[in-house]
Amino acid sequence: MVRGKIKKMMAAALAVTMVFTMTACGSDSEEKTADGYAKEIYLYNWSEYMSEDVLNKFEEEYGIKVVETTFESNDEMLAKLMAGGGSEYDIAVPSNFYIESMKANDLLEPLDKDVITNYDNIDETYRTMQCDPDGEYCVPYMGTSCVWIANKKMLDDYGIESHKMDDLKNDNLKNNILLVDDSQAIMSVGLLGCGLDPTSGNLDDIAKAKDYISGLNPYIKAFAASTDTRDSMAKGEVAVALMYSGEALQAMKENPDLEVVMDGEQCSLSMDTMVLLKGSKHKEEAELFLNFILRPDISAELTNEFQFICANKAAVEYLDDDLKNSPLCVLTDDMKKRIFMINTFDADAISAETDAVMEIKSSR
Repeated sequence: MVRGKIKKMMAAALAVTMVFTMTACGSDSEEKTADGYAKEIYLYNWSEYMSEDVLNKFEEEYGIKVVETTFESNDEMLAKLMAGGGSEYDIAVPSNFYIESMKANDLLEPLDKDVITNYDNIDETYRTMQCDPDGEYCVPYMGTSCVWIANKKMLDDYGIESHKMDDLKNDNLKNNILLVDDSQAIMSVGLLGCGLDPTSGNLDDIAKAKDYISGLNPYIKAFAASTDTRDSMAKGEVAVALMYSGEALQAMKENPDLEVVMDGEQCSLSMDTMVLLKGSKHKEEAELFLNFILRPDISAELTNEFQFICANKAAVEYLDDDLKNSPLCVLTDDMKKRIFMINTFDADAISAETDAVMEIKSSR
């Protein structure tokens, strides 16, 4: 009986898999909309990173349903696509530092700007990102930065300026700084403190950055989770923090004394992008969706919901006022000039950075 049930379950599972594969990959006989479009396209996205309202609006407008499958990491996404899963999807949402690997593995289809006419809505700063300098493959979706935030009232009381890394080495800031617990972000700060390229993966440079951050240990209260950093800054428990822009924006809403500082230093930017996958069975429909996402009202709706950096200059006027006026959502011209992006995935460098931060923590 048990063996019979297992056979039946396997047969049923196989049938479901075959149906899904035929649907996901598309076929000549699949149903079309009244306008001749395929009725479904397939999006491979981060979890909780797309509005159902937006998907419903797209379906109402074009008669095309967006079937979304989610992943939890860039590694998971890339492994699935390289194992042949690319044939199941039309669009994926990788971070900028995975674009190089996707190009090398021939996973990307160039964008047709004659179809994706709303591409011109993208701010010029993000159209030519280092990972895609000719704007050939990537549609910027959501961005984040790792920025320095300070309690301006506390700094004024201490008489502290906050423009360069050396400004942090002040007796009044001992045990008064939080760093988000992100090895790459921390090492980039150390590299900047040494006057080095913040994107460097050179092991000697990383060793120098480790020594620099170790020298900040007396001033560092903790290496904290992003939410803990946000809460501490919102409550006014510490004077300065290195934190993700999304959490910083939330903290600044709660505490009006907070502001972005370190205007004399570079700041990081990472960008999740929408890309068209090589061999897409629904290229025309996928390009319609990308063009739809870049519409000002739609882009603003997504930014209002998820509150990351807005790359769509035409969407700014549609944003909620608090986001429209926030330098952590609509980057200032000064911040745009100071951003850097890490666009390669260097396993040796990442391992060295992780080890370096562990050593710094253990020496406290």
